[in-house]
Amino acid sequence: MIKIQPIVKDIILKEFEAYFALTNGYMNMSSYAYKILPKVEELAKKKVTITSLVVSLSRLKKEFKKEKSLIHDVSIKNITTKLPISEVIYENTTKFIKELESLYKNMSVLQEDFFTVTIGTNEVDIICSSNLENKILKHFKVKPIIINHNLAAIGISYGPEVFDTPNTFFSLLAVLARSRINIEELVSTPTELIFIVNEKDFGRTVALFSEMHRKNNK
Repeated sequence: MIKIQPIVKDIILKEFEAYFALTNGYMNMSSYAYKILPKVEELAKKKVTITSLVVSLSRLKKEFKKEKSLIHDVSIKNITTKLPISEVIYENTTKFIKELESLYKNMSVLQEDFFTVTIGTNEVDIICSSNLENKILKHFKVKPIIINHNLAAIGISYGPEVFDTPNTFFSLLAVLARSRINIEELVSTPTELIFIVNEKDFGRTVALFSEMHRKNNK
C-alpha cells in the first residue's frame, strides 16, 4: 500500500512557497489539503481524506522544524561593485577558441577592471568592464551574437565556512528574487558570488545586501 506521507512531502518540497508557509507556521493546512488532494489521490492510487492530509502536514511541520532552514542569513564579509559592465557573447567554435588564447596576451587587464570568460557548450560569454569592450571587439574577427550594455556587477564576499553550509547561494539569490530583481548573469569564486544586474537595479541590489551585511555584523 502506498503511504501518503512521502507523497505529501515530495509535493511540499517542490513548492517553495508552501514549504516556507508550513515551516513558518502560517499555512492554512485545510485549504492546502484541498488543493493537493487530487494530486495525492492520483499518486497514491486511492481515496484520501482531508483529515489524513492535515495530519501529514502537521507531522511534516515538526519534521522540517528540526532541519536547517532553506533560506538563512549569510555572513557577508564585504560588498564590491563594478560599473559600467558590458557582456559580449560569441559562438563557440574551434577558430574562436584559438583566437581567445591570444586575447590574454594582447589585452592588459588592470586589477580594478572586471573581466571574466565563460566557455559554454554553444557560446562563449565575456563579461567585462565597458572600457575593455572595444579591445575585445577589435581582437576577434567574427561578429558577436549579442552585446549587452548598461550592466553592473555586485560582488558578495563571505568566509570559507560557507563551503559546508547548504543553500548559501540559494539564500543570496532569494534576496533579489523577493524584490523581483532580474539577475542577468552570475559569476563566482570560492569566497565570492558576483551578481550581474541591469544598472537600473544597481542601487536596490546594493541596498538589499548592505542591509543583510549590517544585520549580520552588529
